[in-house]
Amino acid sequence: MYKKLTLLSLLAFSLNLSAFESTKQFKSVDLDFVLANTAKANKFAFSFPEMNLLDQRNQITQLHELFDKDQNVVFAFFFTHCVSVCTTVTLSLKSIQPDLPENTQIVMISIDPENDTPDILNNYANMHKIKNPNWHLLTGSNKQIIDLQKNFEAYRGNKMNHSTSLFVKRSNSTEIIEIKSNFSVIPQLFNTASKS
Repeated sequence: MYKKLTLLSLLAFSLNLSAFESTKQFKSVDLDFVLANTAKANKFAFSFPEMNLLDQRNQITQLHELFDKDQNVVFAFFFTHCVSVCTTVTLSLKSIQPDLPENTQIVMISIDPENDTPDILNNYANMHKIKNPNWHLLTGSNKQIIDLQKNFEAYRGNKMNHSTSLFVKRSNSTEIIEIKSNFSVIPQLFNTASKS
């Protein structure tokens, strides 16, 4: 059973890495095309609550300010001890970061706050060589994290069965775009917005 899970994880990781290589193939296409060709992208409006979380530097982060309307943000739910998709999501974010607009905030919200203390998040950041100040690995109370997941329909009741989506918020927009696969299209979402 363990071997099958490991093989499936490696296969998913390989598929995502091959998708990254095609990131620059999107030149000048409209948002509808990108979304139509991204497996099951959802769009919805959302206002972030006034909620204080702790980051990997043990600094208080005000969530509503981080997701201010003037910021570009890409975010995900994860946990540091995940042995499969969370590493893939982290590598996905690192892979697309150079193609994102300057100062795009990258936010990873732990769904295992009991274990993912700021020190653990800092160790995870160091392990993945995450040094950019625009990266925010966040933790909070169990209730805060569950409420956030529920707001994005990402709560599964069990961290082992969590959502693997990436969520995008473009500057001057309250719209959230959920990308469930083919994360390599995310830079194009920002490029399309800046041209319109």
